[in-house]
Amino acid sequence: MAFTIGTKREYELLGNDNNNDPCIFPRFPVNAAFVQAFDFRTKQIAEDNSKYLAFPYIIRIGTTLVGIYSEGDSHAASDRQIMIRSDNYGLSWSSVTFFENATGVFNFSLLVGVLAVGATAVFKVWSVKNTAGTMAATTVSSVSYGGVTYAMWSRPVPGPGGKLYRTGYGINGADTQTALFESSDSGVTWVGKSVIFAEVGKFFNEADIVNTSGTNWMAIVREDSGASNPLYKSLSTDDGVTWGAATLLSTASLNGRQPNLIKMADNSIILCTSDRSGGSGYAGSAGDQVFGFDTTGITIFRSTDAGVTWSFRTRISPMYSTDGGQPFANETTAGRICVVYYVRKTTKAEPVIASASLNVENL
Repeated sequence: MAFTIGTKREYELLGNDNNNDPCIFPRFPVNAAFVQAFDFRTKQIAEDNSKYLAFPYIIRIGTTLVGIYSEGDSHAASDRQIMIRSDNYGLSWSSVTFFENATGVFNFSLLVGVLAVGATAVFKVWSVKNTAGTMAATTVSSVSYGGVTYAMWSRPVPGPGGKLYRTGYGINGADTQTALFESSDSGVTWVGKSVIFAEVGKFFNEADIVNTSGTNWMAIVREDSGASNPLYKSLSTDDGVTWGAATLLSTASLNGRQPNLIKMADNSIILCTSDRSGGSGYAGSAGDQVFGFDTTGITIFRSTDAGVTWSFRTRISPMYSTDGGQPFANETTAGRICVVYYVRKTTKAEPVIASASLNVENL
């Protein structure tokens, strides 16, 4: 029989397991009942004890998951970008060196058979276009808009009129702010459309957006001046031309860095964050998972009312101290997601690239 959930609580769930036996179990992916209820699976995609692996960026093209992550000697000091590809929704992955800083050479081999002729795909600051079977990359790392230089950040999403939308963040005097950018050429070039988050004394930066319905959009942004990794929300009712006031989300319920939003086939919305507040999610050199909810890790939330309310926090992976994050989710089959992220597990190890796959209905 299928696992059914009756009551969803902040720290535990009640249901009937695969044997139809009643049970109560924690929101903790090490627990066997949790694994059954969510068909929860994890995968370590890449590790290198001598390299710092971080900042994955994953998109879905057809039925293929493909993206890149950074490899280097330390945090934010990458030497190259590694491309990874999965043709079975994250069960297994292949990889090549996509871009080498020292040579400037690209390797597009993992995009063969995936990126159609005439199509363009964006990977961080690179837009790769397939022109008559020949692939070439264009680099757009920053865009000037309104006198501010913005670093491009979020994954592009379809906007109205065949355009693409994505966010960027930049320094404006003593503050940082976040803006919306649009592309009319499938992500090769970008122009500023509107400022989403800007406020004196605030440090808004990484943000993601999602279309909730029609011309309605929601943006969620990281803010660095407040405690406990605060997130702010803003809404647009005119396809991103204007945005409402930034609203602080309760850090007791939702918080984190590097927010990632996706809209599911059933119109529910998934928010993934890297929670870097609280105690360490892994215990020192042992690498044991620490049970508890004020711990660091990759967290996910689900909304069925366009972001008005959210499910309770579910931590799908711990991280050691604050070393990890940048979750990127994709819906693989209806109601199921694969989330790729980076995470350090012990005091001595370097971060790895990993994923968690799960059904989201019971969140």
